[in-house]
Amino acid sequence: MKLKVKPFTLFLYAVLLVILFVGWPALSKNLRSLPDPVDPLFRKKPEWTGLITLWNVNFIDCGTGSNTRWLNLQVEKFEKQNPGVFIDVRNITPDRMKMYFQGNAGDNVLPDIIALPVYEDIIPHDLLVDLDEFFSQEDLRKLNPVAYKHVVRDGKMIGVPYMMGAYALVFNAQLAHEKEVIIPEGQLDYAFLDSAVRTMTFTEKEGKAEKRYYGFCTYSTPYSRPLLSIIHGSQGKIVDEQVYSYLMRWHQAGALPQGMLGFSYNKAWDLFAGQGRVGIMLTNTRAIYQMRALQQSGNGFEIAVKGLPADKKGLFLDQIAAFGILRTDNHIKLELCVSFLKGLLEDEAQQELKSIGMFPVITTVGDIYADDPQMHQLEISLKNYVYGPGDEKTVRLLENEYNKLKQELGTEAIDH
Repeated sequence: MKLKVKPFTLFLYAVLLVILFVGWPALSKNLRSLPDPVDPLFRKKPEWTGLITLWNVNFIDCGTGSNTRWLNLQVEKFEKQNPGVFIDVRNITPDRMKMYFQGNAGDNVLPDIIALPVYEDIIPHDLLVDLDEFFSQEDLRKLNPVAYKHVVRDGKMIGVPYMMGAYALVFNAQLAHEKEVIIPEGQLDYAFLDSAVRTMTFTEKEGKAEKRYYGFCTYSTPYSRPLLSIIHGSQGKIVDEQVYSYLMRWHQAGALPQGMLGFSYNKAWDLFAGQGRVGIMLTNTRAIYQMRALQQSGNGFEIAVKGLPADKKGLFLDQIAAFGILRTDNHIKLELCVSFLKGLLEDEAQQELKSIGMFPVITTVGDIYADDPQMHQLEISLKNYVYGPGDEKTVRLLENEYNKLKQELGTEAIDH
């Protein structure tokens, strides 16, 4: 007796065989890559579970304002990797942090992880864990040298740097065009900067009133002193006498707004972007992102962004953010805190700094702003920064000269 099989049925059998022999390996590979639905039930929990507290203080401005979004993302990753361990992030102001330490707050009030100030020694160093034993020499070699020096005091590694900013010369391109100032493509020098500042300093009559335009403007805050980045000297000199003399000439020519070194960032920004009365602003990356936001809303004006002239052995940078760990008797908790801070230095976390307009402290990450010409210029300029707040002797001498400069420019020295 013969079995009668329809041709279409044979065709279906053939297709099924092809799927089984050709498609099954790929299918099984995909199935293996899917997470096991019961894995969370059997994932090994750490030896210690509980709450790690972190005080986040935005001592430095990010391009987008603060580091909160980026930091929250890193916390989420850590908590997923360590079931039962949670990080409670508390955003506080520098003044509130000072209050806790000046008031001798007890250990039950202070956090486990804390943001480190830029200049001030708010936190007694003996309260901070020396983290050197947790990092190999290879780990330390990957850190930007200025960032690493920022967290070393008396031979101890009191914290972990995790991001950097940069200073820039931001030009009002519209004003530069009107005054026929041609901004060169490559690196600037001080001869061009002097000429540009003078050219973009003028008075315009509006009826009976007069409107003053300034060639140059910057600001000064307790945690951001852009002018230190250009007055810092080289070859054994603390102050660059040439730049210092340029500033005095600009002051005498009326190219600097009165009381400039008493300006907050917002006041300088309003004069530059709000009123459009400044040709060049020495500022951080926040100005770039703020102007982009204005342009997207149909306001603002075109800007040109340039790195600082680097015709010397090294520039000064104070835009470095770091966290330290306060001493604890719980060694397992300490190791978890260290693990979290190390996670901030992972390539993925460092690359994600792009989302807040900041730069990596890990030198092996590579360029993260290759598709952003303005930020890429500043990214390249990071190699020119050699000195920072970690160079304590240099900072003390610079601050003395900085206060003298404030007095000469008609601004009282501010007690930082």
